[in-house]
Formats: sequence, C-alpha cells, structure tokens
Amino acid sequence: MKKRFRRRIALVGILVAFAVSVVPVTFTVAAGTKEARVSQVVHNVQVLAPNAAPRAASVNDNIRPGTAVRTGSDSHAELTFTNRTLTRLDASTAFSFGESRRDFDLANGSILLYVPRSSWSARINTAVATVAGTSFTAMAEYHPKSWVKFIILEGHGSVSLKHHPEETRRLRAGQMVMVRPGATKIPEPQDIDLSKLITTSLLVARFPPLPNLNLIVRQAENQQNLPPSSHLIDPTGLNTRDQRAATERERTTKPGFNR
Repeated sequence: MKKRFRRRIALVGILVAFAVSVVPVTFTVAAGTKEARVSQVVHNVQVLAPNAAPRAASVNDNIRPGTAVRTGSDSHAELTFTNRTLTRLDASTAFSFGESRRDFDLANGSILLYVPRSSWSARINTAVATVAGTSFTAMAEYHPKSWVKFIILEGHGSVSLKHHPEETRRLRAGQMVMVRPGATKIPEPQDIDLSKLITTSLLVARFPPLPNLNLIVRQAENQQNLPPSSHLIDPTGLNTRDQRAATERERTTKPGFNR
C-alpha cells in the first residue's frame, strides 16, 4: 500500500509540473470587492448576465454577483476573487455567486472551491443541501433530481439540508457525504481516498496547483497511518458521468463512485 501511495504522490508532482508548463496562469485582482475575474477558460464557457444575451467568456473578464458562468461539455473554467479564493468549474456546470461574497450557487454540475486562511466564510448552495466552512477546500456535485455530493479536501465543513436546516453534519478533510433528493436526514460521512482523488480528479489535475496542495497531500499521507481495517472509498466518480447510474443503483443498493 505504501509503495502504491508513493507512486500516487509522485504522480501528483508530475501533474503539477505538467499543469505549470502547459496551462497559462493568470492571477488577477478584481475591480470591486464583490467581483471576480475569469482566470482560466478552456473551450466553451459562457457568461450569462441578467437581462443580457449569453456571451463567450475570456480570461480577465469581470464577473459580477448574480452573473452566471456556464461551461459546455469538455470545457472548464476558473474564477479568482480578490482574496485569492478560487472556484473551478467542471464540464456542463452552471454557477453563480451572491452579493454577500460568501454564497456560491451551484445550479448544475461540479465545482471545487478553495477558500484561503484569514478569509471570509463561504457556502456552496444547491437546491438540496449546502456545505459551509472557513479556510477550507471543498468539492460539490449536483444535478437536479439526483444526488448531491460534498467532499472536503482540506479544513472542515458543515453540511445542512435546504428544507431542514437543523439537520447538519460536520465533515473533516478526507470525508464525503451524499444526499438524495427529498432527504430529511443526512447520512454518516464516508472516508474517501484523498491520494486517489488528487491524482485523478480533473478539478485538481488539469488546473495549476492549488495554493494549499501541500496541505492536502499531508492529509493524504496521514490516511496511510490508519488501521489496516479502515476502508477508504474511491471517490473518482465525482463527475457528471456517474449521476444516472448512481440514481438507478440507489433504488436497490447503496450508491458508489465508479466511473
């Protein structure tokens, strides 16, 4: 297991080097404290401002609160905020953020949110559930009428139900929770294989290195000290491809994360 883990961590280094060498990185400062700028665009990414026709997004575009960003198939994007908070959008994702600078609304698809230390708290909102935290890195995937998934890569977060806000679960780094539509209870968090995630997730591997990648790697290393009986779930299904299958499997068995 340790040899396999070392190979995975070595692969992280290769992916980091590859990302830095081929992906243009743009660190920008937004014009206003409630605005963000587009720091990466790949393929079909659109900006949908209120009362305006959709337009193609470009690097350094200013994104105001209430303006949605939508990615097409085989497309992705990244937004950078004034305090270096990052939001990464996977393919077929619709995303916007609110006036409060702390509400990130996921209407469909998958995102990664990195909130640096000494920053505001943040929430990823979906129609089913919300994950909130301060100084954390989280992934979320949501599709209407299907499961919502939250993973904490680093730091801590709290998941609550949209229509039952008193129902909450705390999540630490390396944990995941899946919530079905219409749920009145949040299931127990599951431990996921962080080393697998950071070497295979497109929201990590095809972008420049996260500012806190070393902390996430440290969490992955700590998992190797768990008892041999500990079961870590393969989370590589955190993408749009497993949604229909997961929904179908839920009728007869516990949902999983196969590609």
